[in-house]
Amino acid sequence: VLPFAQIVENQQEITNLRVPFSDNAEDGSLRTQDAMNAYQFRSTLEFDKATDTMTDTATGDVYTANGETGFFTNADGKSLTPGWRVSVGFDNFTYMFTDSRVSGPFFSILTWTFAFAFLSVATTFALGLFFALVFNDPRVRGRKFYRAILILPYAFPGFLSALVWKGMLNERFGFVNEVLLGGNGVQWLSDPWIAKFSILMVNLWLGFPYMFLITTGALQSLPGDVMESAKIDGASPWRVLRSIILPLLMISTAPLLISSFAFNFNNFSLIYMLTGGGPNFTGSPLLIGSTDILISMVYSVAFESGVKQYGLASAVSILIFIMVGVISWLGFRQTRKLEEY
Repeated sequence: VLPFAQIVENQQEITNLRVPFSDNAEDGSLRTQDAMNAYQFRSTLEFDKATDTMTDTATGDVYTANGETGFFTNADGKSLTPGWRVSVGFDNFTYMFTDSRVSGPFFSILTWTFAFAFLSVATTFALGLFFALVFNDPRVRGRKFYRAILILPYAFPGFLSALVWKGMLNERFGFVNEVLLGGNGVQWLSDPWIAKFSILMVNLWLGFPYMFLITTGALQSLPGDVMESAKIDGASPWRVLRSIILPLLMISTAPLLISSFAFNFNNFSLIYMLTGGGPNFTGSPLLIGSTDILISMVYSVAFESGVKQYGLASAVSILIFIMVGVISWLGFRQTRKLEEY
């Protein structure tokens, strides 16, 4: 009799034990998962090499080998797992683009992925640059304190912040609806368009401190004599910002903006923690929704859509790699034009 400490120490060995139930192999074996209770496990599948079929002796179902899918499948379409590896060529790609039940949601998710990544970078950069310009002015008192406050959202783990915002945006008992809006039942996370807006706002909260930090550093490295010359020549603050600050700022921040776009293109944790990809599309065989981006679609297809379709998920992953690679190449190519400044 093993005490609890020894059970924990030898847990893997105990769960791997196979004790024959009898001298007859067809009676199966005794196994345990908790070291306290044992169960009789008995195989009910028989393989017929002549017909290449598997027969379930308990139900009588006959499963025939399907060389196209790599599974033994019965007349009702039920498959035995695991299967075996087969070559499908470009079938997963063609299925994704030709099946209307999948292609419609896929193109919707593709459009939203690009919109989400672009708007996330644009909004966080704009807000971060605004605060950097304001608190870079020596006339502002307490600049160090305000800068410390503004980077606080960046100090918290992103997935925890997303979970907090998910609770605050809850339709029935969230802080935003119940306290700020006086009980108004705004469907922040269940309406497709409002949910997308909510994701952008939460990502703005999470992302602007990073942009605030990099733009503050870039602003402090700009040559002061150029700014003074522009003011002496009578340039307005807007003209200085547009013609001097932004071009000089983009030299150091453009690569970071490209990397930020690639990060948001694959920002799985925010989507998964905040909305879970929902609300889901109706009529689609895949468990995907309106706020899914491509990377969260990959996770859903691979693990959450009933049958684990690793092939289709891999096909989408390849497309993500190609898209991010092409966009990054084009972006870095465009940044070379800034070197003339």
